[in-house]
Amino acid sequence: MTPQEISAYMKAGRIARKARECAEGAVREGKTLLSLAEELERLIRDEGGEPAFPVNISVNHEAAHYTPMPGDGRVFKRGDVVKVDLGVHVDGYIADTAITVEVGTYRYEALIEAARSALDAVVRRMRVGVRTSEIGGWIEEEITAQGFRPIANLTGHSLDRYALHAGLSIPNFDDGSRKTVEVGMAFAVEPFSTDGQGWVRNWKPGNIYSVKRARKGEVLGDFGREVIERFKGLPFTPRWLPDTPDRDEMIRRGVKSGFLHAYPVLVERGKGTVAQFEHTFIVTGEGVKVTTL
Repeated sequence: MTPQEISAYMKAGRIARKARECAEGAVREGKTLLSLAEELERLIRDEGGEPAFPVNISVNHEAAHYTPMPGDGRVFKRGDVVKVDLGVHVDGYIADTAITVEVGTYRYEALIEAARSALDAVVRRMRVGVRTSEIGGWIEEEITAQGFRPIANLTGHSLDRYALHAGLSIPNFDDGSRKTVEVGMAFAVEPFSTDGQGWVRNWKPGNIYSVKRARKGEVLGDFGREVIERFKGLPFTPRWLPDTPDRDEMIRRGVKSGFLHAYPVLVERGKGTVAQFEHTFIVTGEGVKVTTL
C-alpha cells in the first residue's frame, strides 16, 4: 500500500466519520429518510469525497440496502431502530461505516449496545495475522453474551479501489476460516445483532443498483456509458441520475438484460429488530489503522 493510497484511505475515513457523527444527531422523529440521505451525501461531497454507495437507511427489522427515492415521504417514527450505513471514496479508495440510533426511546438500548460492543472488541484486538474466523468469534461472543444473535449471513468485506466487496468476507461468527489479515489489506467489519432468528432474507427492491456485466450496457447507449463511466462499478441510486422521462425504463431494461444488479432490501427472517455498527481498517507496515474511528 503506497503512501498515496494510505492518504486517500485516511481522508475517506475522516469524511465518513464526520458524516456518521452528523447522522447520529440528525435522526429524529418526523424527519424524512430522503432528507437525511441527501444531507449526508451532500456533506460527503462538500468535504471533498464522493459517496461510495447510496446512504443506506434501514429501520427496525430491515438490515440493509434501502435508500429513498425522489419524493419518498417515509419518516422516522418514535421507537424506530435506525441503521445508517454510509460510504465515502477518495479517488476510488473507500471508507465504510455505520451507526444505529433509536428514535426517542430506550427500549432497544441493550440490542444496540451488543453490536457496538462487538465492534469495540474487534478494534481492541485487531492485529496483523489474525484469522477472519477469530474476528467472527469475537463478534459472536460479545453479542451472544448479551442475550442476542449475530446475523450469520451478513458479513464484513475486503475493499479495493472502486471495489466495495473485494472478495474476502469477515464473518459475524466463528466460521472456521483460516484466512488471515495481512499487510496491504483494507476491509470493513460490521457486526449485526438481532433479537430475531439471526438470518436475513431478500425482500422488496431497495433502489440501489450496480453494473453487473458492463458489456451488456452497450445496448443502452448513452445511459449505459454514463453509468459505467460515472460510477466505475460502485453502487448508485436513480436519484443520482438526471430525471429524464426514460430514466426508470432504462434502469428496468438494464436489470432485465443483466447489465445492472438490483439490490433487494434485506430483512431479518424472524422479523427481529436489527442493530449494526461498522468501521473500516487498513493494514500498513506500521500495523492496523481504523480509518473511520
